[in-house]
Amino acid sequence: MVFTRVGTAFAAVVLFSRLAFGEAATPDPGCLATDAWHTQGSVKTDTLGTRNTNYPEQNATYWITSFELPAGSVLRVRGQYPRARYMALQIYDENRNVIDAINDATIDPEPGQNNPYRTGTAQGTYSVNVVFGRKPARTAPPNTIYTERVARVILMYRIYYSTDSADLTGGTTTPVLPVISQGGVPMPTCPARPIIVPEDQLVWGRLDNMDFSGSVPPISSQAPAAISPVWGMSVTGPTTRYYPSQDNSYMFAVVSREFLSPPYINDMVVVRIKAPTFVNTQGGEPPYWSTTTRQVRFWSICSNEPQTTGVVRCAADYQAPLRDGYATVVISDPSNRPSNEVLAQHAATWIPWGALTPGDTVYDENDVPMTNADGVFYQGAVLYRQTMANPGWTQSFTAVGMLPRDQWRAAMGEYWPSAGYCTAGDFVAFGGGCFVPPDARTPVN
Repeated sequence: MVFTRVGTAFAAVVLFSRLAFGEAATPDPGCLATDAWHTQGSVKTDTLGTRNTNYPEQNATYWITSFELPAGSVLRVRGQYPRARYMALQIYDENRNVIDAINDATIDPEPGQNNPYRTGTAQGTYSVNVVFGRKPARTAPPNTIYTERVARVILMYRIYYSTDSADLTGGTTTPVLPVISQGGVPMPTCPARPIIVPEDQLVWGRLDNMDFSGSVPPISSQAPAAISPVWGMSVTGPTTRYYPSQDNSYMFAVVSREFLSPPYINDMVVVRIKAPTFVNTQGGEPPYWSTTTRQVRFWSICSNEPQTTGVVRCAADYQAPLRDGYATVVISDPSNRPSNEVLAQHAATWIPWGALTPGDTVYDENDVPMTNADGVFYQGAVLYRQTMANPGWTQSFTAVGMLPRDQWRAAMGEYWPSAGYCTAGDFVAFGGGCFVPPDARTPVN
């Protein structure tokens, strides 16, 4: 444990031995352990290739600062609302479980300022207090989050889908990243790291370049997979791992290349969902519509590597074409990617399963390097994410996940996702229906 003094404040700012995004003991290059936001998690800015763990969303950015402070300490976080789909400040313990959180719409603006997640478009400013102590049994004061009984915490600042895809901070300028202060003394702030282009300079950027050529992992390293993928569901709670957003709920299924090899003749995994309505901020809609006219603030379907918990690629709501309200996602190696004409014919989106280029290395959640010899990308984890589901939508993951497991499918009805393995030829002929029994398929004219 390293204690560092900055002026008269932060007498016990501590950098943990394990942080959120791999290579935990080392802040980002050029940053110090005593800097605010010393670690930035974004696959698009990760020069070291160590931050792609804990199932991130590819178009989200996660900034973290770690603390150990005595009970009663208070931090003040002052920032500007970003122009983005979603923003939150969230506190995590060393087990990667969320302790407390506050999101964009629930943060009151400073006097005379505007919160664009409630009304209008002006990017006002806000201040949030982080209290090292227990939340009051009754109503807590506004703009305040608590560490409960935990002294060693990670404070995370999370932004999803900046309106300007080239600016991960969402166009904030006053300040660019929130200023963290104690007793009026601000911490130095590590600057936001830029997106690296072209993306092929990054290991993450090369994951869609080639077909799988690695080893089959030991059985002990494989997650249970079935020819008919089985969906699980997770509503974020106090024991949910992998630094989840408190505003997210998830469905997930494990897929395996075992079912792409003899005696099977499949070429791809196909996922089909009835898409919830969402707020298309990329199309100019204001995010506050999510509370009145939309079912979720955001949704995406991502392909992930389960041994490393890294993301390969995501199909986001605004990117997915719909037909009769349904979205279809094809997951395969590049050689089995349907043509643009076939994808358009079936209103489908392609994302790569993922494969590691020979010579590249990825890292698991414990910073252990892994290569093709370890069988990475042999299996896949399909993660379907819903953010800030409207409380009135009873078929959301958040609502249904509170029910007994045997009631989930019936409660979700037509919103229950389906997935299966298909040949390239069957996808051309049947689109998103390619994995249903042959006598139930409907050819596309």
